[in-house]
Amino acid sequence: MNPRVWRYLAGLLVLVVSVGAVLVSPARAREPYAEQTGKGCIFCHEQASGGAINTTGIAYIRNSYRYPIPPAVIEKARTLDTPLHRVLRFVLGYIHLLAGVVFFGAIFYIHIFVRPSRLTGGIPKYERILGLSCMALLAVTGTYLTWVRIGRWEHFFENTFGLMLFIKICLFLLMVGIGLTAVTTIHRRMKQEITQAGSGDEDQDEITGANLSRFDGSGGKPAYVAANGGIYDVTGSAKWEGGRHFGKHAAGADLTSALAGAPHGAEVLDRFPRVGDVTGGGGEEARPSPVRRVFVVMAYTNLVIVFLILACIAVWRWGLPVNVLPQGRPDAVAARGCMECHKERHPGLYADWAGSTHARVGVNCATCHQTLAGSPLTHEAHLRHDPTPIRVVVSPATCAGCHPEEAAQFGRSKHAHTREIMWKVDSWLKHGMNNEVERISGCYACHGTQVVLDKGRPVPGTWPNVGVGRMNPDGTLGSCSSCHTRHRFSTAEARKPEACDQCHLGPDHPQIEIYNESKHGTLYHAEGHEWTWVSEDGEWKAGRDFRGPTCATCHMSAAGEVSRSHDVTERLSWETQAPLTIRPSEFTPFPADTDWKVERARMRTVCLQCHSEGWADEHFGTFDRVVDHYNRTYYLPAETAINELYDRGLLSRDRPFDESLEWEFYELWHHEGRRARMGAAMMAPDYAWWHGFYELKHRYVHLMDEAERLRTGETSSTTFPRFPGRYRSE
Repeated sequence: MNPRVWRYLAGLLVLVVSVGAVLVSPARAREPYAEQTGKGCIFCHEQASGGAINTTGIAYIRNSYRYPIPPAVIEKARTLDTPLHRVLRFVLGYIHLLAGVVFFGAIFYIHIFVRPSRLTGGIPKYERILGLSCMALLAVTGTYLTWVRIGRWEHFFENTFGLMLFIKICLFLLMVGIGLTAVTTIHRRMKQEITQAGSGDEDQDEITGANLSRFDGSGGKPAYVAANGGIYDVTGSAKWEGGRHFGKHAAGADLTSALAGAPHGAEVLDRFPRVGDVTGGGGEEARPSPVRRVFVVMAYTNLVIVFLILACIAVWRWGLPVNVLPQGRPDAVAARGCMECHKERHPGLYADWAGSTHARVGVNCATCHQTLAGSPLTHEAHLRHDPTPIRVVVSPATCAGCHPEEAAQFGRSKHAHTREIMWKVDSWLKHGMNNEVERISGCYACHGTQVVLDKGRPVPGTWPNVGVGRMNPDGTLGSCSSCHTRHRFSTAEARKPEACDQCHLGPDHPQIEIYNESKHGTLYHAEGHEWTWVSEDGEWKAGRDFRGPTCATCHMSAAGEVSRSHDVTERLSWETQAPLTIRPSEFTPFPADTDWKVERARMRTVCLQCHSEGWADEHFGTFDRVVDHYNRTYYLPAETAINELYDRGLLSRDRPFDESLEWEFYELWHHEGRRARMGAAMMAPDYAWWHGFYELKHRYVHLMDEAERLRTGETSSTTFPRFPGRYRSE
């Protein structure tokens, strides 16, 4: 390539990169985004790769920068998050940016320093090659990058970015059309004019200002320049190779005004032959031909297009003070109707939503409740008020559109399967020892009902319910609003222990009472009102945002290298709700796919945020000894005694709880045994001893005494023929 082209490209790149480094901020989500959405950068970007967009980020882009993200879009995005596509995005994105800088820079250079009107012989060869190469690179790389961001045609018109991208593409195509016309038809016509003009001047002796433009040094013609009334032949000068002087000035023109700003005067021309005087035109060029006028118009049109393309990029990057797209999309219209109605009928519900992060980021009623026309989930009665099909029961499948990782973690947790666990651990429920109204008002309130629909309306008895293990009509398990109460869905609320105390309390799993007694609970009640429950960076760190842990801190939140998780099955090394304490992977009702040693290490990392290694290790050592003591001293001997009575026919296996010893044995492990173990795990000595081992001893000695008297025939089993609240199918 011509050396002067390399020189001006190098200077251009230095100039553009320098200006860009000063004026352009990085194209990534900053602190305001995290503050607005309550999410840290990790939500859309992989922390380890320093900003590489992950599957969720790609899906968000392909979903028109809107929530929620349909599962199908997330699945499609997975194909774009492979190592191959990551490399392609980087390489092609870099080439696209580089080609744009060179192409736009060349256009600016020609207009500012050369001026299109001086290109009388058409576009120089190297400039044509450079322009066509850049346009080809921009077209190829732009096509791939657009495919990554735009999943379907409608995405161009659903948000500001899509609209700006569509306009930018149209402007680029117009620029390509103009450029191709200029370097083919127009360039050829201009060359023909020069050739014809040159052949007509062979017999012309006088060189004047009127015909000076014909000697521009292109195509082997002489290179003449005029200054202060004289015309000089600079053809033999290396500094005027091809009729161009340092890529800035062109031959065939009067340079008198240009010399006024040059580092040298007109005297440098005295070393060149003077071939004529500026006569017959007063130093002015002849009136340009129609072809040249068209060329100049096309050149300035491309310059305007460049400014318009940059404006599109600026609108997408920084936005406008007005909405580019009117809020006329069906979902937006439907949402306005929902809000107008429910604001009047249910002001508390509306106020919760209006104060939520969802409201701030545009997640409205229709986003979560709207369903497909004809869906069996459609609430038919609601169609009489509004034609938009909506569903009453919102399940984790909807939440997964925006929170796929959290939904997947929750889906494999004990929380999501707690209804199943309840039926397996407390098998007496199947034997008719309580009735449906007792289950609905008690057990199912926390464990969850199986929601049944009739024309889209939940059947009484299965609804209302926000049980954490609820079976939803769409086949999913769980209810996110069990912890993130609707319609506020507050992160801060879910991080506080009160989010857990609605279910984790009472004689059989008194976690909230245990927590309140512990030093951790004391710190929370004394200082919790001063803690930061939602930080600006989306993270929640010990020592910075809080001083003492809550339930979420130990079982769900991030801690050092331990990632946050909505799977509460993790970080457990013992299953303390089981009759005999076992490892979580051995818990038959719901075996965990975890290694207890790995989970113990994770929980230990949580403790080490505030405690020393020695303190944490001794705590876990004490807890392990408590578990072993309960198993060997209380549960196994009692179970052996009860099984012997069953085997000898002294107790009946027909129905649980129809004999007094069955009550005693059940409450030994289900009440006192759990309280002793859980009290030790959460450092509540009163529950470990007085509500735990003390009452465990009391029940144990009476159970074993009664069992001994049955074995020796001293007494007979006490049965309860009249059992209240038994389930009746009628």
